[in-house]
Amino acid sequence: MSGGMPPLRNRYLAAGFIVFMYLLIGALLAGLLAAGFSGGEVGTGVAALVGGGLGAAFGVWRLHRTPEEERADDHLY
Repeated sequence: MSGGMPPLRNRYLAAGFIVFMYLLIGALLAGLLAAGFSGGEVGTGVAALVGGGLGAAFGVWRLHRTPEEERADDHLY
């Protein structure tokens, strides 16, 4: 779970970063999809919020399903 960048060596910061990135990806994809099909600003915003929530939930689920050995800190810092 440890990243190469020093701030991501902390497992909680790394987990937060992963969840945040899934949130952004979900919001982006849902917003683009809604904008392509509807063209309305309100629908795009709602889709981006829902996509962000689903993306964050998926990130949390992925972290929870990762085996403990892979999430363990390497204590190299």
